[in-house]
Amino acid sequence: MPIARSGRTAPYKSIPNLPVPADLEIQTCDRCGEEWMTPEDAVRIDAAMDRVYRQELLHRLRAVLPDAKEASRIERDLGLSRGYLSRLRKTTRPPTESLLAILALFHQHPSTLRQVEAFWQQPAQL
Repeated sequence: MPIARSGRTAPYKSIPNLPVPADLEIQTCDRCGEEWMTPEDAVRIDAAMDRVYRQELLHRLRAVLPDAKEASRIERDLGLSRGYLSRLRKTTRPPTESLLAILALFHQHPSTLRQVEAFWQQPAQL
């Protein structure tokens, strides 16, 4: 029987515990509670999880976006177009996982940005 319940999480792409929408019905055994899915259910569940995933990426992006001064340094050092991070602040389209991970590292460890700047200033070692 399909059951919807709150509090569930599931691994999805890069997030190991993404919340499953509380209203998402998943086939569940009424005796043991085991969940399973048909191929049709998998498509429906994946679409619902993708919506939650994209919202989670946007939420995490907002938490780690740098201020304008630091944004221009990051854009320069990562080869992003000027104003790219400002445009991300206004978009409803999530960034790539790799860009978000880099921004999170810079946010959590500001010295990492200085290390990247130093890397670009060094001559190439062949």
